[in-house]
Amino acid sequence: MAARKTTLTDRIVAEASHAKGVAADAEIARLRGELAALKSKYRHALESLDAAHQRADVLAGLTNIKPRRPEPRLPHRSTSPVTAILVCSDWHVEEYVDGETVATPSGTRTNHYTTAIAEARVAEMTRRALALLEHESQLAPIHHVVVAALGDFLTGDIHDDVPTQLAPLAATRFAGELLSGVINAVSDRYREVTVATCVGNHGRTTKKPTLNNHLSYEQNLYLTLAAANRRKNVRWQVAAGYHNWIDIDGFKVRLHHGEAIKSNGGVGGISISANKSIAQWNRMEAAGLDIFGHHHQFGWSYGRYVSNGSLIGWNAFANFIRAEWQPPSQSLVLVDRARGVTKAMPVFCEVSK
Repeated sequence: MAARKTTLTDRIVAEASHAKGVAADAEIARLRGELAALKSKYRHALESLDAAHQRADVLAGLTNIKPRRPEPRLPHRSTSPVTAILVCSDWHVEEYVDGETVATPSGTRTNHYTTAIAEARVAEMTRRALALLEHESQLAPIHHVVVAALGDFLTGDIHDDVPTQLAPLAATRFAGELLSGVINAVSDRYREVTVATCVGNHGRTTKKPTLNNHLSYEQNLYLTLAAANRRKNVRWQVAAGYHNWIDIDGFKVRLHHGEAIKSNGGVGGISISANKSIAQWNRMEAAGLDIFGHHHQFGWSYGRYVSNGSLIGWNAFANFIRAEWQPPSQSLVLVDRARGVTKAMPVFCEVSK
């Protein structure tokens, strides 16, 4: 029997059947994809719901927090004694600063300085320092105060273009009267006072810088005041050279005026130069802290140094060298027998208006 021939109709039917199969497969694939996506969304929804339940449980656990109030009393007063260091430097008592030359256009920053203002600022600094000492005495006993006199109490005549109101010897006497007033005010209240001194670079008798302390008006002033001292609770420690070391219960503090540290206008101010200088000095003998003036900038680096501000404040020279603007200030440093340096703070000198 002869095979049946495939007709056009048969081919059309076969192709249509194949197309339907392909379409059905595509639809099945699409539905499977949608099902997988729905399952993924469902899984993520369950996970989000679980996370929300966990957050709700955490928040529910925080709703019953009750405050634990400390007892309303002063903090426990430490039994470890503290030595306070009142840093005095860069008074420049006879220099004249014309406020017109350093005022900002807005008038928010300016400075005017005369001998009368210098005396008023020393008095204000003394009052504030004593108030700070009284406050700190509530936290730890303070029996010993070091008055660190670090130089440049006068401007002198080393610069012909700097206006001054007194000749160097008269300025030296005036500075001595003010410094003696600070020492007496502190020794009236504290049973042990050490006056540790360093000469500055301004109060010298020579035009050129010198390392000979005996060519300094300030060194002569220190030695004169030390010889005339009649207070039994005041001890003078006049440095023979650039550094003056004080030992506070084994904690060594190195005092100096600060002119050996050169900032040279670099980024970071004096910090980089100070750290380099201190590292070199520490190779000879390590100090727990360096304290210096000269730069008219208060600042401190924990475990490294305290830089003192100035009584004279901002002047034309500071503006010219682009120094950081700061209000007139001196410094107070606290050294705990058990903890070392616990605090260093500026003592502002401007009289409140």
